[in-house]
Amino acid sequence: MTPNPGHLPAEAIGRRVRVRLANGRIGRSDAGASSPPGWAADGRGGCRWTRTGSDFDIAEYEVIK
Repeated sequence: MTPNPGHLPAEAIGRRVRVRLANGRIGRSDAGASSPPGWAADGRGGCRWTRTGSDFDIAEYEVIK
């Protein structure tokens, strides 16, 4: 996984990502089995890339191919 730069990475624009949060947990979608894997990197319902010191900040990410 790649460290979060604190802003939307160029390679993630329009893609979905798998994330590790600052608390060490892997982010999971709560949308159910019919939703696509990972989280939307941007757009409506997209990730917040800024780092605030929260346990729920994205620490690392991986673009899903």
